[in-house]
Amino acid sequence: MARVQTRERPSRRRNEPEQTGDEHLDDWFARRLDAQGIPARLGGPSTSRILAVVGLGLALLALMWSLSSVGSSSAGTPTATTTPPAGTTGTSGGNGNGNGGGGGSNQPASGPVTWKNVTVDVLNGFGGTGAAASAAAVMRADGWKVGTTGNASGATKTEVVFLPGYKSEAKVVAKRLKLGAPVPIAQAPGVTPDSTNGVAVVLGPDHGAVGL
Repeated sequence: MARVQTRERPSRRRNEPEQTGDEHLDDWFARRLDAQGIPARLGGPSTSRILAVVGLGLALLALMWSLSSVGSSSAGTPTATTTPPAGTTGTSGGNGNGNGGGGGSNQPASGPVTWKNVTVDVLNGFGGTGAAASAAAVMRADGWKVGTTGNASGATKTEVVFLPGYKSEAKVVAKRLKLGAPVPIAQAPGVTPDSTNGVAVVLGPDHGAVGL
C-alpha cells in the first residue's frame, strides 16, 4: 500500500502573537499610508503648544481683571466740588464811583484794627455848605482813608456811626478823633443805612471844634 504523506504546516514561531484579520488590515492601511508619505497616526499635541494655549488664557484673564478694576475705581471716585468761602460774593455792594453809601460793601479790616486801615465816609448832618467835602480834605491830609461824602440831617453834634459788624472799627475812629462812643446807625436820627459803607463821621454844628 502506498503511504499518504501529509505536509505538516510549519509550526508557528514561538512567542509570535496570533494576528487577527483586523490587525492585518490595520497593517495594510499603515503600509499604504507610508507609501503615500502620509503618517499613519497623527501625533498628539506637543507640550509647547499646550503651554502656549494656557499662557494665552491666563493673559486674557489678567487683561479682563485689570479692565474691570479700572472701571470700578473710576466709578467710585467722587467728583470734587469747589465751594467759595462763606461771605464772599462776585460783585461789590458799593456803587464804585465814590458817591453815596454802599450798604456795607467795605469789609471789616483784617488783622489789628488801626485808624489808618479803616475807610471812613463823611456826612454833612447839619446843612453847612461844603462841610462834608472840606472835612474829607482835612482828613485825607491827616492820613485818613476817606470813602464817600454825602448828606444826613438832624445832627446836633459830630459823631461816628457804624453799620452792624463795624463796631470795632468805629471805636478806633471815634477814639482817634476824640469823639464820644460810636452810635449804631439804626440809632442815629437822620442817617440812613445806605449813606455809608461801614463807618461814617456825621458832621454837626461843632465839627470845627474837632478839627474837621
